[in-house]
Amino acid sequence: MITEILDTLTKLLGPIATLSKDQRERKDTALRTISNALDETFLYYRDLANSNDRNLDREELLSKYWSAAAISLRHFDQDLALICDHKSEYWINPERYSDQDIEDLNIKLDNVRGAYRKMLSPKSRFTPVGRN
Repeated sequence: MITEILDTLTKLLGPIATLSKDQRERKDTALRTISNALDETFLYYRDLANSNDRNLDREELLSKYWSAAAISLRHFDQDLALICDHKSEYWINPERYSDQDIEDLNIKLDNVRGAYRKMLSPKSRFTPVGRN
């Protein structure tokens, strides 16, 4: 499924040069929202590894960041938007998700980052590996 998502994202990049200013701005906003969600999530995992203490307030914010990414991406890639929506739901109650659930929903963090990087550069050779 991620391959299909990445292929679709690559196909979207060709017409971007001809997008109107409004469309380019919407695309940039979508890229910013997913970048923010990714960065904040990686930072949370870094801090979690250092302290081993979950921070429910930060997890609530992560849910909101992923939800915002889903809303922005719906204009450009509905599959990736749905993945971001699932990621938002994950952060509402992460202990509810098994490793198999994460795999089935395709919400591993590195996979999402790979799709984001494909949106930035269709020639990227980033190979996603597993994180939640």
